[in-house]
Amino acid sequence: MVRMIYQQYLSGMSLGRIADFLFKRDIPSPKDRDRWTQPVLSNLLSNQKYIGYIVSFDDFFLAQGEKSRRSNIDEDTHQRKATRDNSQSVLSGLLVCAECGHNYRRITRPSGEIVWRCASRVEHGKKVLSAFAFHIGGQDQECSL
Repeated sequence: MVRMIYQQYLSGMSLGRIADFLFKRDIPSPKDRDRWTQPVLSNLLSNQKYIGYIVSFDDFFLAQGEKSRRSNIDEDTHQRKATRDNSQSVLSGLLVCAECGHNYRRITRPSGEIVWRCASRVEHGKKVLSAFAFHIGGQDQECSL
């Protein structure tokens, strides 16, 4: 089963899809729970005790590289990676930060909420400036700190 999880992950399946796959086949998690979780699968893929016995050295390190590639955490800074949205929104290029002059960038949060943030703040964090975020959603458009 561990080998199958590695094969699915390396073939491009997400941890969520692998968890669904295992659930549909009634394969219990290591702690005998009904459902596998993404953290449990992630830990399984990082567990070095499988090297050589169940998973080849090459597959283990390919999985580590794939986990790093898919991660939204930068390994050097341990900060979230900035993601760019190639939006063709009517607001793209029109909103400019009054504090630093950079354009605002459209960001979609994990909740699905869309906000517009200063590109400088997105790339360099809160320490750079205290720019506003424009929240776009529903009928209301509000500006908050």
